[in-house]
Amino acid sequence: MSIQEVEEELARIETERRRVKALAGGGRRSTLAVLAVAIGATLVECLICWLLWIEYRPLWIAPALHVAVCSAVALAAWHLKPNGGRSRFLALLALTLVFLGPFGPLGTMLAMLLHMFFRRRATPFDEWYQSLFPEEIDEPSRRLYEMLMRGLADSASQENVTSFTDVLQYGSIEQKRAVISLLSRDFRPEFAPALQSALSDANPAVRVQAATAAANIEGDFLERAIDLETAARKAPSSAETQFLVARHFDDYAFSGILDGDRQAENRRKAETFYRKTVELDPEHEDAALRVGRLLVRQGRLEEAEKWFEAGFTNGFVGPAQLSWYLEAAYRLGNYDKLRYAVAGFGEEILEHPSTSERLRDVVRLWLGHDLPPAPRAEDLKLA
Repeated sequence: MSIQEVEEELARIETERRRVKALAGGGRRSTLAVLAVAIGATLVECLICWLLWIEYRPLWIAPALHVAVCSAVALAAWHLKPNGGRSRFLALLALTLVFLGPFGPLGTMLAMLLHMFFRRRATPFDEWYQSLFPEEIDEPSRRLYEMLMRGLADSASQENVTSFTDVLQYGSIEQKRAVISLLSRDFRPEFAPALQSALSDANPAVRVQAATAAANIEGDFLERAIDLETAARKAPSSAETQFLVARHFDDYAFSGILDGDRQAENRRKAETFYRKTVELDPEHEDAALRVGRLLVRQGRLEEAEKWFEAGFTNGFVGPAQLSWYLEAAYRLGNYDKLRYAVAGFGEEILEHPSTSERLRDVVRLWLGHDLPPAPRAEDLKLA
């Protein structure tokens, strides 16, 4: 840093010191001005109460005095700017005076006293918000994040968020806040259960940070949705552009982060854009799968069953398609179709490298194959 830069920094610090000192002096003047108005209003209101007590004639004098003092305080709250701006305590005094009489100024003075007491230990809003979501992640938090992220798959399974959920359930306050900050910064839809767990945490600071993170995530989601929809309108014949929009809405359609109405709207938009993708590109297998999955997850089982059967005729047969089709058929009670699907595609699914062990067990069961033996206790101990 050059000498000129050092001098400029020192000048800035001195200017800031003078500004803070001026604000402190102005704050005392503001407090004294509000206190004087509050004491005067209290005396006048006490006089009004005394006039009403003795039934002073004419009776309109007391209401007239009340209207006059309320008007005077309202004018003072509007015009007086003891600290360069309007005083919130004068505004509070003007509001409470109308309805509470002498108790309004007394309550305002109590509020001023409490404000002076707690202000010394209060954390500025900018500093508090920065502590929730710091710009840079410190090394312990980064190590925690890397530890939690190690080994996570790309699929949105419940096991992926187990580590996050465990920390949010059993970790310290600092660990929970670090995880929420990282979830907000690197959020993916499969992390939604962990964030929902933080929203119901017993500690209010954790709940507030989680709610702030959810609001930030929702804001980012809306901004991204607007950009993608704009791109889709500009390229209505591009199947991939339509698919990107659909996938964005689909990712958040069942996350639980957004409100119920918005999630329902996301499901509707996701289905619309997926279907448009399939119309533009009938060979788009991923879009076809996601339409059927949406139908199953919404409980539209008969539509899903017919959709997957149409996909089978087009050659869309894979572990994912069969898994969702089997679920739809099973929930509908169409066991004959279930057996037919397993008989027709079961062996092929068992040989597919991407088939999960859970689906392999289901297929083996319906094919009549023997399931692999469960591990013995001795084997588990040796492992």
